[in-house]
Amino acid sequence: MESEIHTDAMDADRGSPTSGGDHSFRVEGISKSFRHVQALKDVSLAVDHGEVVGLVGENGAGKSTLLNILTGVLQADEGQLYVDGEPVTFTNPREAANYGVSLVHQEQDVITTMRGYENLYLGRERERFGVLEKEQMREEAQAFVDDLGINIDVDDYVRNYTFNERQMLEIAKAFHVSQKSDNPVILLDEPTAGLEESGRKLLFDLVNDLRDRATFVFVSHELDEVLQISDRIVVLKDGERVDAATAAEATTDSLQQAMVGRETADEYYRIPDQQREADLGATTMSVEEVTCDDTVGPVSFSIREGEIFGIVGVEGSGKQQLGRLLAGDLDMTQGSVSVDGTVLQDPTVSDMVDAGVGYIPKDRKSEGLLLYQSVLVNTSLAMVRDMNGNIPLLDMDAEKEATLDAIEELNIKTPGPNALVHGLSGGNQQKVVIGRWLAQETPVLVMDNVTRGIDVGAKEEVYRLCRELTEQGVSIVFIGDELPEVIGMSNRIAVMAGGEFVDDPFDASPGNKPTEEDLIQEMI
Repeated sequence: MESEIHTDAMDADRGSPTSGGDHSFRVEGISKSFRHVQALKDVSLAVDHGEVVGLVGENGAGKSTLLNILTGVLQADEGQLYVDGEPVTFTNPREAANYGVSLVHQEQDVITTMRGYENLYLGRERERFGVLEKEQMREEAQAFVDDLGINIDVDDYVRNYTFNERQMLEIAKAFHVSQKSDNPVILLDEPTAGLEESGRKLLFDLVNDLRDRATFVFVSHELDEVLQISDRIVVLKDGERVDAATAAEATTDSLQQAMVGRETADEYYRIPDQQREADLGATTMSVEEVTCDDTVGPVSFSIREGEIFGIVGVEGSGKQQLGRLLAGDLDMTQGSVSVDGTVLQDPTVSDMVDAGVGYIPKDRKSEGLLLYQSVLVNTSLAMVRDMNGNIPLLDMDAEKEATLDAIEELNIKTPGPNALVHGLSGGNQQKVVIGRWLAQETPVLVMDNVTRGIDVGAKEEVYRLCRELTEQGVSIVFIGDELPEVIGMSNRIAVMAGGEFVDDPFDASPGNKPTEEDLIQEMI
C-alpha cells in the first residue's frame, strides 16, 4: 500500500502503454525473479524530458536490478520499456545506448592506465584501414567534454585525475555513448559516493546545466541530496514501488519511513552510547609531527581507548592522505607514530598491522576487498601470518572459526563463509572489511568514509558496531566527508586544511557537539 506522501506525482508517474505519450522514458509493470527470490514486482516508472527523478530504497530494494533492466544487462520477466512512446527491448547495454539510455556506475568504471579520450571511445574507437585515428579522437573528445562544461584534460592519463575528475569523466562517457539520441536518459547510480562537497556541487551544477539536453534518474542513499536535485522521488521496498512524491512534498523523515517501514531513531548516531571523557582509557596512539611530502603535515594528535577522533576537510585538505599515512601506505618523511608505546618511524603497512592499526579505505571494492574471493579469505587476510608464528602453514580451523564469529557478531548477510564477496550488498561488504580487523582484535582502526555507498539501515548497523567497539576499548580515527555523521559519532573533531590541523580539535562530547557551520568556517 502506498503511503500518504504521494499526490498527483504518483499519477504522473503511472500511465498506460497507450497514455502518457509525453513521457520521454517509461517502464510499465516490470517484474524480475531470480530462482525463488522476487527482485522486482510490478514496478512502473516514468520520466519526462528535462526532469530529474530520484530513486531511493534500502540495499536489496531492487534499485540495482531495475537499473540493469533499463540498460539491457538483465531482461525483465514481465513488463515493457518505452522510449518516446515506442516499446523497446534491450538485450545489452549497447542497444540501450543506441536509444540514449546509459548508466553512470556507483563504482567508477574507468581504466586508469588509459588516457581520458581513450576511455571515452572505449569499444567504439575510430579507425581507418585498421589504424586508430588517435588525434581525431583526442580533439573530438576534448571538444565534447568542453561543450558539456566538464573541465578535464582528455589527453592526460586517468590515473592522474582526481576522484572528482574521474566521476566527471564517467558522466561524459554516459553522454558520449548516448549522443545518437536527441534526449539521452542518464541513470546516475550513487554518483556522489566518495565525492567531497566541492565535487557534489560540481555534479549538481552539471546536472542542472544539462537538464535541457537530457533526462536523469538519480539513485542515492543520501536523502538530502535526492531532495535537493530531484523533481520527483520514487521509493522501492522489497522489490515493489511503495511511494512517490514531488521533492517539494517529501521530507527526509517521510522517505526514511517509506524505505524502512519505520521511523529512523532520533538517536541515529547512538549519541547516548558515546563514551564520556571520564570513561576513556589510556592513550593508544600518539602521532608526533608527521609529514608526507607536501600533502600532509606536520600533524600531531593522540587518541585514547574508547575514543572516536573525527577528521574533516575539503577535497585536497590532506585528510585522506593522513589516513593512508597512519596505515603505512604512504612514506612518512618526518615524525613518528607510537602505538601502545611502540615508536614507529616511516612504517610500512605490515609494521602498522603488527603494531595494531587496521585501515578501512574509502573505496572498499578496489582497495579493501578481494571481490572474487570468499568471505572467509577476506576476513582472515590480516591474521594469516599470526596463525602459526613463523611456520608457513594455514590454520584453516582458526580461519573458519574467526569468520563465523565475524558473520555472527556483525550480522553479515551471506549464504556462508565460502560465498564470494562480490555477491554481497555494499553494507555487507563493508562489514567484511571491518570483520577482518575484529578477527585480529585490532586496538586502533582508521576508517575513511566507512559508510560510503551504503543505505540508511546499513549505516545504523555500522554506527552501532562503532559504539560497541569503543565500549570494548577500541580507538577509531573517523575520517569523513559527511559532516553530520562525523559530528554525531565523534568525541573530538579536527579540521584539516593544507595538510595540517587548522586549530585545536573541537570538543564533540554529548550535549556539546559543534555545528556544521562551526566546522565549515574552519574548512574554508
